[in-house]
Amino acid sequence: MKRRNFLSFCAAAGACAVLPGMSLANVARPFPKGMVTFTFDDGIVSNHRYALPILKSRGQVATAGIVVSRMLSGNDDYMNVEHVRELAASGWEIASHSLTHSRPTQIPKTLAQEPVSGWHVDERDPARYQTQYEYERIAGLYQDGKPLTEAPSLEAMASCQGCYWLDRAIAELHVRPLRGGDPSTLDILAGSYQREMEQSKAMLLELGFDVDTYIAPHNYWTDDVEVLSRRSYARACTGRDSDNRPGTFNAHAIRRFMVHEKDSAQALARIITDHSLEHGGWVVFCFHGVGDKTGWEPYPADKLDQLSAWVAEQGIPMVTVREGAKAMQAARQNDTKQKTIAKKGS
Repeated sequence: MKRRNFLSFCAAAGACAVLPGMSLANVARPFPKGMVTFTFDDGIVSNHRYALPILKSRGQVATAGIVVSRMLSGNDDYMNVEHVRELAASGWEIASHSLTHSRPTQIPKTLAQEPVSGWHVDERDPARYQTQYEYERIAGLYQDGKPLTEAPSLEAMASCQGCYWLDRAIAELHVRPLRGGDPSTLDILAGSYQREMEQSKAMLLELGFDVDTYIAPHNYWTDDVEVLSRRSYARACTGRDSDNRPGTFNAHAIRRFMVHEKDSAQALARIITDHSLEHGGWVVFCFHGVGDKTGWEPYPADKLDQLSAWVAEQGIPMVTVREGAKAMQAARQNDTKQKTIAKKGS
């Protein structure tokens, strides 16, 4: 089924609860050929250079997971705002992939855990303060709501105001704050995973992107992280190398298959055959870079082209995460409804 026909039917039939040629009473397999989604994590510029034209040539779309700090960094390895806008204009879904790509185990998890305490004046420089830091990484440091800048070294802090440096060897955090005074009143916060989720979405929305999907950095996902995601997002993607089916579908733990550089197009097509064509499942692939050596496990452009062509030839609907999740949720609701009707009639 062509994408346009698939989406038109979704709108008419309750977000694809049941596909053409299928009885409403039989909802065990609402998607005869399943669905496929390509997600591209990290906002690598090769997604714009290679993946976009490959998919666009066949009327296919994908979902791009954007790390906001990287998009705004000016680093040529990553897409800038205009690149991302071109993806969105071509029908791609733009999702948040966090603010700095941190794991929740590396930084405070919630806003309540952000305050940094135990400060005392550094004897070597009275304009500096220091304390022991209990986390592995700093995703951002803030004083009075204003971000502090990371210094390249302890010595470099002598010439900067509103900066910090973390000595990872001894877990000692040093700051030259925007506002000094009593160490107990510095009011310094270390950015949390909750902030990563909320602020990245807010910044993308402010730039004009329609964002309600979160893609977990490093595919790290736990029950408490899922709870956090539900506060800001309609859905979230993880890893787990499995497909998604209506009966067990969880919109805040969408499963994805990891794609590696050496995976052949035929191997990925086999995954789609096994899970989508044979069982009507929704297969979501996790790509990173495409077509060059940038990013984690970059996938060759010629292989992506082969896979894209095969999906088109098979007539398998290629959808964004948002579209696929809505279809799954509608199918699950319809399944529940039909079971209720059958139970009452028995």
